[in-house]
Amino acid sequence: MEQMNERMGARILKDVSARFKKGEHPRLILTAADFERLKKNREVGDYKIMLDNVMANADVFLTLPLPEYSIPDGIRLLGTSHRVEDRLKHLAMAYRLTGEKKYADRAAEIVGAVSAFPDFNPSHFLDCAIICNGLAFAYDWLYDALDESTKTLLRHTLFEKGFKRVMEEYTNAPEHKDCIKPNRGYRWYQDKPGDNWKLLCNGSFTLAVLAVFDDEACDMYEPILSCAFEDSFTAVRAFYHPVDGSYSEGPRYWSYATEYLSQQISAYLSAAGTEYGMTDWIGLKKSPYAALALSSPDLTGFNFGDAPAAKINTVLLPWYQKMFGDKGLAEVRNKEIRFDGGRTYDVWWETPNIAPRLVSLTDVMWYEEREEQALDKLPLSFGGVGCDNASFRTDASENAFYAAVHFAKNNVYHGHNDMGTFVMNIGKKRFFLDLGADNYNLKPYRDAYRFRAEGHNTLVFNPETGKDNEMMAACTTARFADGEESSYAIADMSEAFPEKHVNRGMKMLRKSGSVILQDEIECVAEDTVRWSAHTPAAIRLYESGKAAVLDIDGVKMYVALLTDGCFTVRAAVPDVYSPIPAPALGSSNGEPKPQAENSGVQKLEIHLSGKDAHRIAVWFYPLTDGRAIPAEKPEVKPLCDW
Repeated sequence: MEQMNERMGARILKDVSARFKKGEHPRLILTAADFERLKKNREVGDYKIMLDNVMANADVFLTLPLPEYSIPDGIRLLGTSHRVEDRLKHLAMAYRLTGEKKYADRAAEIVGAVSAFPDFNPSHFLDCAIICNGLAFAYDWLYDALDESTKTLLRHTLFEKGFKRVMEEYTNAPEHKDCIKPNRGYRWYQDKPGDNWKLLCNGSFTLAVLAVFDDEACDMYEPILSCAFEDSFTAVRAFYHPVDGSYSEGPRYWSYATEYLSQQISAYLSAAGTEYGMTDWIGLKKSPYAALALSSPDLTGFNFGDAPAAKINTVLLPWYQKMFGDKGLAEVRNKEIRFDGGRTYDVWWETPNIAPRLVSLTDVMWYEEREEQALDKLPLSFGGVGCDNASFRTDASENAFYAAVHFAKNNVYHGHNDMGTFVMNIGKKRFFLDLGADNYNLKPYRDAYRFRAEGHNTLVFNPETGKDNEMMAACTTARFADGEESSYAIADMSEAFPEKHVNRGMKMLRKSGSVILQDEIECVAEDTVRWSAHTPAAIRLYESGKAAVLDIDGVKMYVALLTDGCFTVRAAVPDVYSPIPAPALGSSNGEPKPQAENSGVQKLEIHLSGKDAHRIAVWFYPLTDGRAIPAEKPEVKPLCDW
């Protein structure tokens, strides 16, 4: 970070004031010139696809009921917060595109409804930040359309329900004042290194201050901007891995956090003319390539931790292009807009999903006309020494065989006890999957099946004891190679298994287009070892249990155990000794809800026991292009000889 004699907040306010006259708007991400460009191109190409969608959403939002203060789970106002943010942004953009007052008037009605909320639920501070984000855009983009009384009300609401609350976070106040829930919840600002809340909250309050600071004096502006910048600057360097660019909380939270980080950075650029070195971090620059490389041929992400098995958020790619210059990144998203209308966007907060979401409003923020340019081919092997993850694919086609393995730390935010877990695809078919998150309100969540090692594609020792892998365990790739004949990644996972030595390697054999997953285990006591892999495929065992054929809609994979033991198959449910077994969970009288059923998923397992050194080598061979079950199997070599 640059050495400065003044606090960042003072410098930012000074720079914005030098670029914009008092009361000159809009200045958050899109300026008056940007909106003129959008209006000029309203009926042209990709612009038309995106802006038609924005207008369709805005028209729906004209008639939907006003948002209500609702905390359905007793913890989160988050659904309401996102509804407020989303609707205000769409209505404000619709007004900017058409000049029709009805959109600004409806936004003003939403502002009035939100201002009447008793608070923005600062005990779950994410809720507070996201409402303030929406109010910031309403104030800035609708500045000329809102009457003075509405603008005064909006500023007062931000001061009382937003700025005062975030200052309590930055100063670590013992409790909230004048709130329904006086006790503060997760202290995200004090937490180091913290989680995605840092980027969402700091980004949102940066936008709010930049929107209103020159209309009413307030001694909170400078410290909010200073704390927000410094905390986000540090968080970027903690969350985005400098070697491979992977995001510590997984692909879902990469999307969520980076969307608000992108708004914070872009608001600096539009309002102040500089982003103050926020993007000078190689891990941030690498992160879109990590997201793409760790995704299967249909762009379904490698969903370790709390991430769902969903396609990665390509909406962010045009922003990365604007920041770092790779036009091919934007084209990945532009093709989706052009040929699919953009895939359906995640709007869990709209219930029911009334408004169409084929394109995100974020697409409009980052879109620029440019010549089509293909993304440089992603490497067929991704990873390296010191990396948290690795992936391999046979080729760059949509039908490639893809495999990825996750090492990293168990004890990260939204992480699971999933060290060593893997996924595999043949084209669009995910043969081995990660189940993703369960209900966050399960108590204790970390005892849920989907959190524990037993719910992942990894190893469990002595499962009859109910003991899980070590929460504080960490590892990275120790050896990585990408050759013409084979590519592989190997890690020492011993920290997860006390009194044992465990290495796991994944190798793609280039000639046969197949993968070997190999574990080498040394036990000092009489231990039971269980190897597991979750699959939605139909399973048929062969060769006295030494092999299996998996089938998904006629696409098949041959899986062979090359070492001692045999395969068994069972349902993907908690063991009877699980700390919170499914039958004992929850009821309709306010108790915690049951764990997810994992319907349609089975576990392919291997069981070994004894005070021995074990080697488990499993071969995965796609039966595509008319290939039959191979007559010969590959030779098993020690990991040290790979």
